[in-house]
Amino acid sequence: MDYTKREVSEYGSARIVNCLPEIGIDTVVEEIVEGLSCRPKRLSSKYFYDKEGSVLFERITALEEYYPSRTEKAILRDLPLCSLTDCAELDIIELGSGDHSKITLLLEKIPNDRLSGMRYVAVDISRPALDASIRELTCLFPGLQISGIVGDYFQQMHLVTGARQKLYCFLGSTIGNLDRDDAMVFVRNLGETMSSGDSFLIGFDRIKDTEILERAYNDDGGVTARFNKNILNVVNRLIDADFDPDDFEHRAFYNQEERRIEMHLMAIEDMRVKTPYVKDDLFLRKGEMIHTENSHKFDEVDIAQIADRAGLSVDRIISDENMWFSLVQYMKG
Repeated sequence: MDYTKREVSEYGSARIVNCLPEIGIDTVVEEIVEGLSCRPKRLSSKYFYDKEGSVLFERITALEEYYPSRTEKAILRDLPLCSLTDCAELDIIELGSGDHSKITLLLEKIPNDRLSGMRYVAVDISRPALDASIRELTCLFPGLQISGIVGDYFQQMHLVTGARQKLYCFLGSTIGNLDRDDAMVFVRNLGETMSSGDSFLIGFDRIKDTEILERAYNDDGGVTARFNKNILNVVNRLIDADFDPDDFEHRAFYNQEERRIEMHLMAIEDMRVKTPYVKDDLFLRKGEMIHTENSHKFDEVDIAQIADRAGLSVDRIISDENMWFSLVQYMKG
């Protein structure tokens, strides 16, 4: 994550622009320090995704315990294109692209003669993940126009421009990482940028048995624990701190009342953490937690409410036979 230098890189005809400097490192530092100074302490889950974090998350998606990725991919494999890609000139914009395996399942369904008139724009906060994804996509789909934006799509939706019809993709139930009110605001803001005929394909992890949910975030091999702790390595670089990830334990559990998985890092001893951005050291007591991620779960009432408040309509809901996961197509009238 480079918030200091606006850079452009190219892979053949594909172009990647780093737009994180628009946000600025000062804003990032302020957000992190504020989160670590309040009670309970918190960090935004977007800071998981440096190079190591992206690699670890890709490993998580392949775990037997982690059902969301394989369930969503199974739905995508069987997804009829229908109205999704009917337009001859279409921009496909993937928010939080990272690993390209899901969008590849969609792009493979489009005939080459139609693919050549389309454009694919990947938006992700992780430069390493975006570089790797676009490099491979240019080989897989040589006729497709491809570009990438390194950015925070929650703050930088203005970067996606153009008058062509658009298909927005927000896969992986990333919507669940937002607080419910923030999720409503995000989809409403996206809806306001959409034009009539544009569509929005979004993944929702559904409410299900607590044991299944908690097992998905507490794998036996400890990959999720390493992923959770790695956020402290990212924070160390961004605010010049000296967190030791080994001083924390991974905690993930289902909050029944809020209908969400919560991930935390629990201090295993009293500690002081140094950073030049606070007057005194950051202090954590033994047992104190840093809240690093939420993963909200949804039902059809939630799906309908999000559409209604965003001025969109639910065109279709496609789910697996167990109703563990759903892909939803919203439309702008």
